Amino acid sequence: MKTSSWRFFSFVQLVAVLLAFSWPQAGGQTDLTAKRELVWPQAGREIRTPAFSPDGKFVVLVTKNYWPDGEDAEGLPDSFFRALEARAKSDPRFADPEIKVLDLTGKEVCETRYGWSPQLSPDDRYVLFSEQVKPITGLRELAETMAGNGIRLFDCESKQLTRIADPEHGYLDAPFFAPDGSSIYYTENEAVNGAFGGVVGLARFDPQQNRSVAALNKRINVPAVPCPPPGSGQPEREAFLCSQIPNLTSSFPQIVFQAGLAGKAAIALVGLPVPAVGDMYLAKNYDMRLVSLEPEEKTILNPGLRSFESEDGTRFQSVGGARALLFFGQWKLYSLETGNQLPDPGPKNANRESLYSPDLRYYLVAETSKPGQDPDHFVLYRTADGKRVESLRRMARVFEAVWSPEASRFAFVGVPLDGASARHHAEELTVYSVR
Repeated sequence: MKTSSWRFFSFVQLVAVLLAFSWPQAGGQTDLTAKRELVWPQAGREIRTPAFSPDGKFVVLVTKNYWPDGEDAEGLPDSFFRALEARAKSDPRFADPEIKVLDLTGKEVCETRYGWSPQLSPDDRYVLFSEQVKPITGLRELAETMAGNGIRLFDCESKQLTRIADPEHGYLDAPFFAPDGSSIYYTENEAVNGAFGGVVGLARFDPQQNRSVAALNKRINVPAVPCPPPGSGQPEREAFLCSQIPNLTSSFPQIVFQAGLAGKAAIALVGLPVPAVGDMYLAKNYDMRLVSLEPEEKTILNPGLRSFESEDGTRFQSVGGARALLFFGQWKLYSLETGNQLPDPGPKNANRESLYSPDLRYYLVAETSKPGQDPDHFVLYRTADGKRVESLRRMARVFEAVWSPEASRFAFVGVPLDGASARHHAEELTVYSVR
């Protein structure tokens, strides 16, 4: 890795993500009062990956001009896209991702171009992010278009950009600070699912030594399913299937499904591929492990074999203390120190898409108004008894949200009902306080 020095600072734990929207439920009062503090509309633009600052006073996010793709592009006239292409020709980066920092009044207090996955420092001065090196306007977010992306640190006061790390190949993404603020972790990404990228390793930047070191090794040169040698007597079909993709999943030692902070630990959910004849790009099954990167390198828990395509696939959510919620068919609470299961925080919850507040008081579930449609609202439930507390504002479509570290605020992104037209696409960031 190529690296360079930077002015280092201390850091406190960043927060796990949580989805939320709010409108009063018909039928009476609840024990939750959500007060809307901010609506930040973006006509003709997307809003991505909002995150609160550690002190909860700012929100950092990615915004970019909207370029319809897939189903959104259906039915639009050729003239619409010709106008976009003409604009891209004159300004090749007009729809590239921009990073903005907002205060709770909606004022933009910092901006840098171009990048993904931003996080704010505890003093609200620095933005840590993955730089989009190549122009990506009008292109999909594939491994090829993201290739070369590196980790950067932007000083909102001096406007200086510092290089933290650049890839030897592939691209780097999703940086986060170590629990004690002594280093920076980031993901190493490659094409793992056809043209789509995925995380195949983790690295850590050490500012004291001004270099990056592997946290989880990235690559080994082993085919997923070795082809049988000539004359082995194995069926020709097996020989054909095993030889189609030269760089299958187990050319990497693992796929990293999640990585982040949990209390004073940096942890990762890692899948070791189980090769099988006929695997294309990704293995069908993985031996899952929850591992600690620091303060101690160890395997916390081994939930065993999981299907990559299964809807009940394993994932984790960080909560207060040395604990994490893990999903193995249902959400369960575990100690990150011992790996032992802790008492359930509430009734059995088998909905994998539930997202919990950092204090474990509530969880939200994305729901649809009509079967077969995309989620258009969220429902808030109380963890202790599973009671439905509040149905949240219906929109044309809902995306992502995040809680502040102390769970006193949440922010969410969605398309309002009057902004759903592809030609007049609009998105909103909404911030609520919770009492």
